[in-house]
Amino acid sequence: MTSRFQFNRQVLESVVGGVSTIDTKFLSVANEEDARLFLQAYGYDVTIPDQLEHVWTTHRRAINLMQDSLLDPGEVIPPELADAGRLEKPENLLIAASRYRENPELQRWACAILRVMHVDVHLRNDLFGAFRDEIQSQILKPLQDAIVEDDISGAFVLGPNMPGGGVKLHKFEIKPFKTTASSVIKLLARPERVALTLLDKLGCRFVTRSVFDSFLTVKFLVEQHLMNYAHIIPDQSNNTLYPINLFLEVMNELEEQSQLGVEPTGEQIRETLARRLTDSSSRAKYLEKENQFSGPEYRFLKFINRKLITVPIGDGDLKRQFRFFYPFEVQIMDQETYNRNLAGPMAHDEYKSRQRSKARERVFGEHLP
Repeated sequence: MTSRFQFNRQVLESVVGGVSTIDTKFLSVANEEDARLFLQAYGYDVTIPDQLEHVWTTHRRAINLMQDSLLDPGEVIPPELADAGRLEKPENLLIAASRYRENPELQRWACAILRVMHVDVHLRNDLFGAFRDEIQSQILKPLQDAIVEDDISGAFVLGPNMPGGGVKLHKFEIKPFKTTASSVIKLLARPERVALTLLDKLGCRFVTRSVFDSFLTVKFLVEQHLMNYAHIIPDQSNNTLYPINLFLEVMNELEEQSQLGVEPTGEQIRETLARRLTDSSSRAKYLEKENQFSGPEYRFLKFINRKLITVPIGDGDLKRQFRFFYPFEVQIMDQETYNRNLAGPMAHDEYKSRQRSKARERVFGEHLP
């Protein structure tokens, strides 16, 4: 027990200073027993074979992920840390991560491995891992069922029974699931992220024929109760497609014309929106959430909604319903914007490269003085 006046700066900054544990420079584990108790408080009692095996599995995944996705050519993880046989006990990895004065280079590698293990543990122990099929079905199936193929044109239409015949889509895409490596790198690249706030593991993208149709898609999703806007996570919404204030001005004018029996064509709506944006650009109010990896050129409507998922658990008399909210991302953009987004500095490969660079920076940290 330390003196009541001795405080660990790393711990204090992590608990009440707003510094992610991933960004702490070293652990403060004194010995093997201290390391064992640290692991127990973390969630793994390594005296229990099952839980010990979980720790070793996580270690193995972290080593593989680093070798496949994070190391530069010529970099090699020290064998005494990468080889479970030579490491002997998980506790020894924590001890190595604490000995920055005795062996700073080994300590740096030990911390790097633990950072990747930490993110992997959180990813592997979320609700999606346990209820993947139920989550997918309850979130995605209603959206897919609302889209039908037009018998004449062959186009896919969202809500064919809505006024105007629904929204014709250029594309509807289910977001592919992130691999573990991709998710780990994303979390490592964003200091504010932890697994509990990885909100885009599940999602979809609507690509419409026009900007107007993109906003019409939002209207349809809400009015047909395919999502409830009360469950939107406000600070995750993004609108760089078209400013809401100018869009609503145009819609009010078009509604007045419609009441007088003048129904604009799709091309007239497109031209009116484009002209208003040009003439009133100084009044345009976008909602742009900064993303250092995709850059300001990426244009879209994006929001994170939550769905209350219901899963039966238990058997017989013990059977009951388990309910929880799960987030999913929706992206909406018009076809012209979609094509532009595929090119230039926000292209997928460059996006991933920038993300990997930031993840490496956090994993390996800085050398201690």
